[in-house]
Amino acid sequence: MSPIKKRRIRNYFYLGNQYRQEFRKQMRMFIIFTLGFTIAFTWRETIFDLSKALIVWLTHPTNPNATSVWASVFITIICAFLIFLTTRWLRDKPVYP
Repeated sequence: MSPIKKRRIRNYFYLGNQYRQEFRKQMRMFIIFTLGFTIAFTWRETIFDLSKALIVWLTHPTNPNATSVWASVFITIICAFLIFLTTRWLRDKPVYP
C-alpha cells in the first residue's frame, strides 16, 4: 500500500483530543442521567404518598379519590418551580470583555 493511501486511512480513523473529551463528557452525562432517573423512579411512590398525606391533612376531603389529583397538581407545581430555579441557576452567564 502506498504511503499516501496509508495516510488517508490513518486520517480517516484519527480521533482527536477534543473528540475524546466530548465523548467522555457525553458518557458522564448519560451515566448521571441514568442514575438520576433510577433514583427518581425509586422515590416516586414515596413522594406521591407523602403528597397525598399532605393534601389530606390540609383539605380533609370528602372524596378520597380527589386526593390523587391534588397530589399530582402539588407535585407538578413543586417540580415546575424547581425547574425554573435550576434553569436560572445553570444559565449561561454573559462574558464581559
